[in-house]
Amino acid sequence: MRKLLKSLMISASDSEILTTANCQPFAKDVKTYMKVNIMNDKYFEGNACKKIDATPIKNDSDFSNGILLSTLMTKWLLYKKSIVKLSTHANFVSSTMNHINPMLGRKRISDINEGDIQDLIMYLYNNGRKDGKGGLSVKTIKDVILPLKLALDYAAKRRVIPKLEWDTIEYPKSTSKSRVIALSQEEEQQLIQTIYLNLDRKTCGILLTLMTGLRIGELCGLQMKDISLSKQTISINKTVQRVYDSRRKTSSLYIGQPKSESSIREIPVPKMLIKVMQKFHNEKRPENYFLTDAKKPTEPRTYRQYFERFLKRNNLPKIKFHELRHTFAVRAIEIPEFDIKSLSEILGHKNVSFTLNVYGRANIQQKKKCMELMNDLL
Repeated sequence: MRKLLKSLMISASDSEILTTANCQPFAKDVKTYMKVNIMNDKYFEGNACKKIDATPIKNDSDFSNGILLSTLMTKWLLYKKSIVKLSTHANFVSSTMNHINPMLGRKRISDINEGDIQDLIMYLYNNGRKDGKGGLSVKTIKDVILPLKLALDYAAKRRVIPKLEWDTIEYPKSTSKSRVIALSQEEEQQLIQTIYLNLDRKTCGILLTLMTGLRIGELCGLQMKDISLSKQTISINKTVQRVYDSRRKTSSLYIGQPKSESSIREIPVPKMLIKVMQKFHNEKRPENYFLTDAKKPTEPRTYRQYFERFLKRNNLPKIKFHELRHTFAVRAIEIPEFDIKSLSEILGHKNVSFTLNVYGRANIQQKKKCMELMNDLL
């Protein structure tokens, strides 16, 4: 077995996938080692190397006996590669390699039914972690199932297989309640004072996030040309993120469009903050990134680590960088004149209801004021 694995090993320069398809609990006695070459459209099963047609699946004689799910996933990933964002495609590949192919890859797509999908969901919920320490969260499971659903729907639209009844498939109830964590007003003022005492380009980035609710990737992708001192606005049109390539076991820095269409936005900046930003704005180098004043941006992981060191060095409460965004949203909701529609657009949310669902329950102070109105009845 070791010789077989060694013969299938791939270098970091290869554009191939190596998966160990352990099909338990559906076929505990079956282990298949598949080598998939995305660039050359080939896959390896046992001792046979076959060519995969990367064109859309058709209901013809090539698939009369049913193709394996692993083959379908490879073809579908090739099809989606030029359609979705690089980071989204990387997540689809990761889900396919780590969870979908190992569990269902050896099954013919004509044999896959709703029960198989339900069993997969429950297996992931109880035993899905790759480190063997239990199951995955419901949100993560939904992310894993998404490419499987899209690929099977892709085949169904081409009448290769019947469309599955996805409405009959159930997910476990999430036991953990998502709670918005934000700084108190006192903690926020302490952080702002510390930033002013240590004001530089990097700490200005912290202040900018605290006052506008930017995501860390959006902040890292902010260029000088995106900042208008005269209009007192910043334009959010890109994001920086590190994308992991499951096939090559490598990662690369990716600069592309923001999280969603609604994330592309123009944000008004408070006058006091514009004055601070002006100190670090370089109009002569419009292509430079704000956090580095260089043509290369800082990556979110590096800036996140800097933020953690900054908090520790100044004895400030330990929080995650994303909680600065939460803090901005909670402060905005606490201000009666700050309408929820404007807040939703500034945050780059898809709609107002999403903003209310996330932050509406976080405003305990407003709830207390409302409940105090009941005193007149006593």
